[in-house]
Amino acid sequence: MSDGKQVDYEEESTEQQQNQPAQRQVPQNEGSDLPIKEGAVFGAIAVVATYLAHLLVTLVASAQTTPEVTVEGTGDDATVVATDLVSSWVGAGWSYIASFGVGFEAAGEPATISDAPNNVAAIANTPFFLLDTVLFLATIGAVVAAGYAVARYTDADDAVDAVKAGVTVVPPYLVFAAVAAFLMTHTYSEDVLVQTLVGDSTSLGNVATLEYEQFFSDEGNVISDVEFGPATTDAILFGGLAVPAVLAAAGGLLTQWRDAVESAVTAVNER
Repeated sequence: MSDGKQVDYEEESTEQQQNQPAQRQVPQNEGSDLPIKEGAVFGAIAVVATYLAHLLVTLVASAQTTPEVTVEGTGDDATVVATDLVSSWVGAGWSYIASFGVGFEAAGEPATISDAPNNVAAIANTPFFLLDTVLFLATIGAVVAAGYAVARYTDADDAVDAVKAGVTVVPPYLVFAAVAAFLMTHTYSEDVLVQTLVGDSTSLGNVATLEYEQFFSDEGNVISDVEFGPATTDAILFGGLAVPAVLAAAGGLLTQWRDAVESAVTAVNER
């Protein structure tokens, strides 16, 4: 008798297991509700794609930019020497990071991207004004699109979840901002370029706060180079955190536009 009961029990257990819904396998990285990996992928795609767009236009700009020249020697021994342009990959980084409202520094003093001589950054070259506008809109729009994509991909249920999903695209922007701040700099050491930034004993240069005596000797020779690049604090705060987070959150909210419209209509009807 006991064998029969044991068989019946096993059959019932098997039927119960078959009737129970299959449990979803939870990935090991689901320690939180945030789709961190998905956001990192969408964010990285947006960063790389828009940087490459800036790089392409910067390469075109560099081909049409005439470097400043300086004359070395006097009389028959005088030679005209062309100065070095800012590297295209650096100029593209400047152009990209400037789209987020990031300021620049010259030897630690506040500056703007247009203050940099021999600058090939697409966003600072006036012949490309219309294209600069397109690049700016594409850079900003890519953040919104990335936030929208990850919220849509993860099927965010409400506005809060959509915002949370959207902001997961921010880390790649923070990484790029750090790279731009610490690596995408240019050192000006040639006389004519340092003088463009600093000025001379009678006039101010592009960066008015730089003092001539700190960079030139009494004989007019350069004694200190000028390092130019994105301001570190601005790059991290605006280019890596605040602006991307706001734009990505807005992109996530776009996935909930129907709920927002229905809520607005309901509120109007209740009045």
